[in-house]
Amino acid sequence: MIRHVPLNFYADDTSGNLSKQSGLPPHFSNLELNTFFVGTSNIASALELFTPVNEELNKISTTGFSAFDFSIQEDVLVLPVVLLFMADSPMHAEITSTMSPNISLQPCRISVYVEKFLGRNLNGFLFQTELRSWTATKDNVYYTWEMIQRGAPKTQIQKSITELGVKDVLNQAVIKILKENQDTKLIFKINKFQEEKIQELFNPFFELKGFDGHKDTPVEVLHVVLLGVLKYLYRDLISSLSIGKKDELVARLQSFDTNNLNIPSIKAKYLVQHYSSLLGKDFKILIQTAPFVIFPLIEESRHQIWISLCHLCSVIFQTHISDLPKYLSLLHYFTQDFLLRLISSNAQWINNPKFHIYSTSFESYNGVVRQASIHSNRQSPSHDIANNFQNYSALRFCLSGGNLKAQDLNSNSYQSYQGRSIFIKIPTIQKLLGLDPQIFKAKQNFPCFKLKNQATENNHDEVTLCIKRKSPNSDWHKIQSFELDKHQKIKSKSFISVKPQQPNQNSFIAYIIDIWAVDDISHQKIHLHCQQCQILQIDTFYGMRASKKNSTEEIVSARNVISGFNVQHHCVGAKCLIKRTLARKVEQQQTDMMLEVHHNHDFNLYVINTASLRAQEAHHAPARIPTPEIQALDALNAVHDGLSEWKKNKSNAPESMTSIDPSLQ
Repeated sequence: MIRHVPLNFYADDTSGNLSKQSGLPPHFSNLELNTFFVGTSNIASALELFTPVNEELNKISTTGFSAFDFSIQEDVLVLPVVLLFMADSPMHAEITSTMSPNISLQPCRISVYVEKFLGRNLNGFLFQTELRSWTATKDNVYYTWEMIQRGAPKTQIQKSITELGVKDVLNQAVIKILKENQDTKLIFKINKFQEEKIQELFNPFFELKGFDGHKDTPVEVLHVVLLGVLKYLYRDLISSLSIGKKDELVARLQSFDTNNLNIPSIKAKYLVQHYSSLLGKDFKILIQTAPFVIFPLIEESRHQIWISLCHLCSVIFQTHISDLPKYLSLLHYFTQDFLLRLISSNAQWINNPKFHIYSTSFESYNGVVRQASIHSNRQSPSHDIANNFQNYSALRFCLSGGNLKAQDLNSNSYQSYQGRSIFIKIPTIQKLLGLDPQIFKAKQNFPCFKLKNQATENNHDEVTLCIKRKSPNSDWHKIQSFELDKHQKIKSKSFISVKPQQPNQNSFIAYIIDIWAVDDISHQKIHLHCQQCQILQIDTFYGMRASKKNSTEEIVSARNVISGFNVQHHCVGAKCLIKRTLARKVEQQQTDMMLEVHHNHDFNLYVINTASLRAQEAHHAPARIPTPEIQALDALNAVHDGLSEWKKNKSNAPESMTSIDPSLQ
């Protein structure tokens, strides 16, 4: 039997670690248990660390190797292949021998640069940009080396490097050694490599079989979106707000309804006061709240930028994709729409390298390396860290039931069950070895509820009697919440998305009035007394679909619930007031008086939060977000307006376009 094992490599200069993880589903592959240490150094770069690994990887990916498969209790042939290389932007540039993104170096040609940035020609139409070729990048790096060997002028070499957009860090180090001409032994080795194995003087990833540096280095959204685009937009917003508006922003954040968003309690004051030092998780909260807490504080001309970013983030962070072509179409549209609206406000935004694609991933592994380095005597930290990981790996192998083959005796041996039971039965040991014990817990039947800590009622009104007729011999209770799955807790007085009740119907939104449940010995039953909601037009202020409760009530089984649903009260239409509340006690301490939004609940109008990062497909289906085709003329106008705005705010700004293709007018 052959086992194909895709490998995801990761490197980071922060901790200097290089690791790989096996190709498993995300909830398994992101565990420390399935992340394997390869090497680290406080002297050598990632390229130097990878050089000895490269040759072995090429060998085993071609011929494979034999290993014992514990699941079938026999030897198998393992064929690994490098699937991805994940890193931050400087590391990706190093691995791919390319330049890190930077600001435009030719402001006189910025109008052409803006259009190329958008992937549009001078007439505003989309065009297929030429993708980088991994072979061409390798050839260009070798070409610059040959120029140096021929003794070309330094200015000519630098110009060539800039035009070709290549920079081999390893080769640059070799060039530096040759120029300094001090270490004769090292220079002798370099000259020998040049004659016999010249590839040793260049990026080792050029020789890695099956790897394409331009296609296998995926974009990771943490630094591109949350700590890139969103961070700069939010900083720009906060810096423009007065003290009074900042207080109002705090009040709106505190009053935001977080039902069915799976986000922790919002630290409103912290998000506003410490806006320059927020983390990725903070920006995830902000992007889901933005239309409802930010729009009342800014001019409407800026609403479209934020709503485009909200919709883009909602699609980017979608983890479950049922219709890939539709998803890719939405992703393309929202990306183009956001960039055009942003550039239309001021084309100077594209001069920020964060708006260019680069990536980072799996930084959580840095902590593992730092933890290992704590116990080093600092004389040889890389050696000590490697030894710690070697011991850790051996312990993990034994406790996981790894098979050891004795070559001389031609027999196999593995840890006894008594020894492995330390790992199998003790969750603390599992956590220490990087395994989440929750993954292997017995599957629970969902939806379900726990009567413990729930304030239950047993009424006899008309609705109660209707529900009880479904199971007359059961003891029904009114409960406050139930678990739809292991990630979602649905509460009473919240909104849900419900499956169609009839063949010709669509899914619909409902408001939960009451939750009724019965806990029989064999199984649990949960029914919801719901009020249907009517879908309305796109709201002009929030840029999202409006909705309102109607008079239709019905009983819905919890098994027909698709997901929890987040809607927000239409505070602008209801003219909800912001009032100062009384001082409160928090952790036995008296707090200051605070502002709070007092919702006018008599106003029956809500807004579907399509910025939600939870159950995106369920939110997008009833919202029917319009995605009109972006016309070439609109793209040209956006570039024109953005350049004009840039010119107003910058003395040496480039000239904005003064004419467009007459055929488009």
